[in-house]
Amino acid sequence: MILIMFGAPGVGKGSQAKILSEALRIPHISTGDIFRENVANRTELGRLVKVHMDNGLLVPDEMTIGLIMDRICKADCKSGFILDGFPRTLSQVEHLGRSLKAEKRSIDTVVNITLDDAKIIGRLTGRRVCPSCNLVYHLAYNKPHNVGRCNKCSSNLVQRVDDTESTIVRRLQVYHAQTKPVLSYCRDRYVVVDVVSEDDIDDTTRNIFRSLGLAAIGTSDEGSQYIRLSNGCA
Repeated sequence: MILIMFGAPGVGKGSQAKILSEALRIPHISTGDIFRENVANRTELGRLVKVHMDNGLLVPDEMTIGLIMDRICKADCKSGFILDGFPRTLSQVEHLGRSLKAEKRSIDTVVNITLDDAKIIGRLTGRRVCPSCNLVYHLAYNKPHNVGRCNKCSSNLVQRVDDTESTIVRRLQVYHAQTKPVLSYCRDRYVVVDVVSEDDIDDTTRNIFRSLGLAAIGTSDEGSQYIRLSNGCA
């Protein structure tokens, strides 16, 4: 199964992609995580993308496309993968479609997660992340057990540079201008399911799983649901 998690910054694409990845046992490929790891490790790629990320701009296609194409050719992507943060431009989605078609594969479903801009700003300014294991928390409705500490590894939580209000507003402007047209392109060619991003992560998860024909079978220590494919989507 090949899935694309789509939506504006802050709608919860990464959190939901991680849950789906664990459930379906296919890789979650996040351009944001890849870029942030390179920035943290001070690689040449990290140096190049940092300026774009800090200013709420998209990383240029020439840096992003090759990176993702190399990743989805790895052996662990043979049974499918979940893309999060890619494609973000028409050039990227066209390139992805051509590459998959050449391998006689295709995008199965685009999961479009929606939320009003005002709620996104409130959500992102309150977001805190663990720099060690990338778990995401929120100061209002997804608090860690201990203030400022990750539930899983006890690392100090941080606010991303690109989660300040001015940068968020810029990111949303870029999304509406450059990324939203990708959704129209996908609607003409692939299956697109629309899911509202609820304040409760588990509610959003259940809605996504239902839209994909997936069934819940349990819960993890962090509250994420484990699932299996229902008979209709085997």
